[in-house]
Amino acid sequence: MGGRLKTRSANTHGDVAAFFDVCAAGYAEQHGDVGLLLPYRLELIRGAARLDANDTVLEIGCGSGLHLLALAGEFARGIGTDLSPAMIEAARRRAAETGRGGNIAFAVDAAEHLSSAPDDSIDVVLCVGALEHMLDQAEVLRSVFRILKHGGRFVCLTLNGGSIWYRYLAPVLGFDTRQLATDRYLSSSDLRRLTRDAGFVEMRIDSWTFVQRGDMPAWVASLLDAADRAGKLLGLGVLRGGLRLCAKK
Repeated sequence: MGGRLKTRSANTHGDVAAFFDVCAAGYAEQHGDVGLLLPYRLELIRGAARLDANDTVLEIGCGSGLHLLALAGEFARGIGTDLSPAMIEAARRRAAETGRGGNIAFAVDAAEHLSSAPDDSIDVVLCVGALEHMLDQAEVLRSVFRILKHGGRFVCLTLNGGSIWYRYLAPVLGFDTRQLATDRYLSSSDLRRLTRDAGFVEMRIDSWTFVQRGDMPAWVASLLDAADRAGKLLGLGVLRGGLRLCAKK
């Protein structure tokens, strides 16, 4: 917490999975108070996804299942996928311990492939804080488009690679913000282009509050908190750390 992030080497899906396998045992909120941040992210998801009681929902990069399980009572059927076998086991344990998730199945599956779902079978695909770690983001978007029904929604919360921190300040300070060498943080224009190229014709991208407190010195986090408040007030996405995408097939 609060220290300089050490970027890990990675080249393949196996490297990414191995990193998150190690993280799985003690996986916890690193960027602030979970009692505040989880409800905030759920509010952002609900506002964009417009979940229906009859929906089938799939989350890519579901990790320990935190978000999907919290939403379990709001849809008919859920599927949580992740590249990390240990994360999927953690999600299954969380489901058993909480008594939630009777309508959710968890599976090890690369987001670029999504073999867990047939074409045109999913109403809503979620991706929360995971797209930045996926090796082929263009292929991920194409896979999401493929499995969504006509009119289905893709909701993604990711880091804002075009923000003042990721694009300007971190490079000047010599601060590598990546957890893995393969991480790629998208700007809003990058995200819009990938989404359009995947086939989506309707999309909305806006900003949300995200500061990587667990991966940076406290003084930097305080500076970015102030920038986020100013960006929210002035409507300047460049000052804010997160992007929210809602795209419709």
